[in-house]
Amino acid sequence: MKLEHVLHIIIGSILSFRLVIADNVLFLTLPYYGHINPMVRIAEQLIPYGHTSFITISEKYSGKFVPPKKVINLVTINDYPEFTIFNDNIVQLLEEPEKHSIKESFKTLHALHERYLLNENLFLKLKAFNASLAIIDANFVSNFFVIFAYRLKIPFILVGLHNQINIHRTPWAMSILPHFSIIRAKVTTFSMKLRNTWAHLQEYINPAVGSPGRKVKDYAPERPDISFDDLMRQAEMYIVDSDHFLHVPLPALPNVKYIGGLAVRPAEPLHGEIKDFVKASKNGIIVVSPGTVVNWDMSLNKMADAFSKIKYDVVWKHSNFSTSHQNILIRKWLPQNDLLGQPNTKLFISHCGNSGQYESLYNAIPLICFPIIADQLFNGRRIREKRYGISMDIKNFTVNDFVKNIKEVIENPVYKANIARASEIFRSRDELPSQRAASAVNEIIKYGGDHLRSELQDVPLYEFFMLDVWAFVVTVCILSLSLAYFILQKCFSIVCCVKKMKTE
Repeated sequence: MKLEHVLHIIIGSILSFRLVIADNVLFLTLPYYGHINPMVRIAEQLIPYGHTSFITISEKYSGKFVPPKKVINLVTINDYPEFTIFNDNIVQLLEEPEKHSIKESFKTLHALHERYLLNENLFLKLKAFNASLAIIDANFVSNFFVIFAYRLKIPFILVGLHNQINIHRTPWAMSILPHFSIIRAKVTTFSMKLRNTWAHLQEYINPAVGSPGRKVKDYAPERPDISFDDLMRQAEMYIVDSDHFLHVPLPALPNVKYIGGLAVRPAEPLHGEIKDFVKASKNGIIVVSPGTVVNWDMSLNKMADAFSKIKYDVVWKHSNFSTSHQNILIRKWLPQNDLLGQPNTKLFISHCGNSGQYESLYNAIPLICFPIIADQLFNGRRIREKRYGISMDIKNFTVNDFVKNIKEVIENPVYKANIARASEIFRSRDELPSQRAASAVNEIIKYGGDHLRSELQDVPLYEFFMLDVWAFVVTVCILSLSLAYFILQKCFSIVCCVKKMKTE
């Protein structure tokens, strides 16, 4: 064998060996299915790159995911009672806003932060995974996880549906590009522009949403002191689970990736009773899922009554509700994506969660939305404006209204055509969103994020808004105008004096 061939084999072996050396990746996320699911999908796509993933997960969801062992490790952590209290506070705030305040919810949230961040056993458990990168659920409830990455002295990536422009510092037309609190997908009037601008500015002025109750130094005493906002801005990359298919086209810096639909995947075959129920349906099925936090308890009977008046069969996720109507199958858990991928699925009735909307888009299923809290209200409005479906008020609707809207979305071909066209474009890409996200994560693992970072992300806020430059420009303009006024005034005085002297 020639020496050249031997060298090729040796070099090839070295390169192959590098590919199978697994970096450990730590996923820190909220113990909600809709937040865990996208992380699991990204972790699955990291397998071909040779990385091992550790994903924090609530015990109640451990049976819902069956990832490859030894490559994706589900790390069960405590279900702290503050999560339940926080959820209950949100429900109470929705049902009786005059008796409850958002401050109560944030007190509970800060108590939850204490549970995690002051739990030394949990920190040591995370440290033992020897992770080289943390992927953190970017959400107002879970942003505090960045402190774990800071203590572990590892870089981190923020992944989530919240587009925190005050953190990643993308230059932004704040009057035009919609803030989710405005609940409009488009900003059209001047008064809306003012409100939209003020909503964005508040995020820059106030502490980052989800800031813990204490200073970062109190939770990471062995590390240098840093503000929570500055810590958030140290992210290597920001992956936003949103894109122009459901939102509007948005500007981005190189380390800001808009990748909507991280949880989507091809539908798998159904099994058991659900399979038999769907197969037996003659007119098609409707999938109903209220999400994790709120179960639409205030309107369950009205919904059941409406479902009994339609010709379609209903597969409904609910943990503690039952009905005798023959066309309704209620289960505590549903394979939602697999149901949406069935050929005879006609409609998805949803709380307007982000992942569910993208699953609906991926499978070209129109929606009826019952948004409750947070981004769901914005999501419901954009579904209506793009005519992918209809958004309704969970507190104020009649049975007849609901029946009418179900028939409208299923039988009016406009809704199906609109979402089918968007779905075709969405699926025309070579890779799933989770694959594109995994590719971006792998790039950070291999090369770091310095080559993607903009100077905008490191300058003080007054420089970002060019306040120093504008102050100089305004000062020069004022001085120039003042000088011009002074000269004109002197000239005018001289002219007046000359005329007076001539007159005399």
